Amino acid sequence: MILTITANPSVDISYQLEKFNIDDVTRTSDIEKHAGGKGIHVGYVLKELGSKPVHSGFAGGKLGEFIEEGLEDRGQEARFVKIKGDTRNCIAILHEGKQTEILEAGPTIEKEEEEEFLNKLDQISEGCHIINISGSLPKGLTSDFYKEIIKYAKKHNKFVSVDTSGKTLKDMINAEEKPDLIKPNETEIADVLGRKIEKKDLKEILEEEPFKDIPYIIVSMGKDGAMVKIKDKIYNAKVPKVEAVNPVGSGDSSLAGALFAIDEGKSDEEIIKTSMTCGLLNVLTEEIAHIEIEKFDKYFEEIKVEEV
Repeated sequence: MILTITANPSVDISYQLEKFNIDDVTRTSDIEKHAGGKGIHVGYVLKELGSKPVHSGFAGGKLGEFIEEGLEDRGQEARFVKIKGDTRNCIAILHEGKQTEILEAGPTIEKEEEEEFLNKLDQISEGCHIINISGSLPKGLTSDFYKEIIKYAKKHNKFVSVDTSGKTLKDMINAEEKPDLIKPNETEIADVLGRKIEKKDLKEILEEEPFKDIPYIIVSMGKDGAMVKIKDKIYNAKVPKVEAVNPVGSGDSSLAGALFAIDEGKSDEEIIKTSMTCGLLNVLTEEIAHIEIEKFDKYFEEIKVEEV
């Protein structure tokens, strides 16, 4: 099993409108509500690949209950820590070919709630060989929270991946105990280094500090595929050109593919191709963090991987 942690989950609500009437009433019956957040999205795709994901994080109030019940309705185990604050809503308004989003900040995690989570890691991660941490930190937590989870994973011989950004990503990369896998893009790598980078220099950058001791690095390049570091080897991955339907959630889908293949003990090439295939399949559907598994083999064969 794979544990995926979403520290600041949400109830994702989407409204499909013909027209968004500003400063007036807009009515719709086309509404979707489901559990959301980057780690939860990873779990959705893991389930479609045939894995048994376990979800955790912090959940509070009726919205927290909605998330737990929604995951269980999908046949996915929820091991959230209850908090006093209310889980957030994230609203997407789809109108006239545009998407307007309203994202709540979410609850503040109290110190005792953070300590409860860390003290329960044995129970939360029971039966899981891989721990994935995805998304931003809620108020009340610092990057030390993620660092403690990484330390726990290392101590208990569990593979640990982190998909975050900004200062938190920089702290993870420069920490004494680093994650086993990260999935930044080129801009995020430049932010970590504090300077502009050229694509031609990326291979050398991944082989040097502070990246060299992180075994798996997937540098996503959108439609151009990815550059991937696996231990002491660097690969270029090329994906076929497709007409994107909805790219939202492709990074989470790609990460799910990589974690699934790593958990299955696949080769470097298979890990990369599984990752790229899942990201590509997500692009081809309107639903976020969803792949049409019947198309997997077709696109898997079209991914080109070359060591550089």
